[in-house]
Amino acid sequence: MNNVPAYLDHLKKLAQDYHESHLSLETRYRETESAEEFLAEIRKQEAALLNRLRLVQQELLASLDHEALEKAVELCKIFDQIRIINQFVVQALVEMHSETSVTV
Repeated sequence: MNNVPAYLDHLKKLAQDYHESHLSLETRYRETESAEEFLAEIRKQEAALLNRLRLVQQELLASLDHEALEKAVELCKIFDQIRIINQFVVQALVEMHSETSVTV
C-alpha cells in the first residue's frame, strides 16, 4: 500500500540511466586508442542524440497546455545552456590537449 507517485519511479530510472551512461562513457574513453578518436565518436553520438531530442521535444511541446508548455520550454532552455557550456569545456580541453601535444 505504498502510494509512491509514478513520476518518482521515472526520476529513479533517469538517475540510474545517467549513472550507467556515465560509467559506459568512462569505459569507452579508457579503451579508445586516442583522444581524437574518442572525441569523433562522442560527437557522432551527440549529433544522433540531439536529433532524437529535438524530435521528441517538438512532439512534447505541441501536446502541452499553456502552463505545462511554459515549464517545458524552461527545461529546454536549461538543457541548451548546459549543452553550450559542455561544448565550450570540451573545445577548451581539446585545444589545451593539442597545445600540450605540440610542445611535448
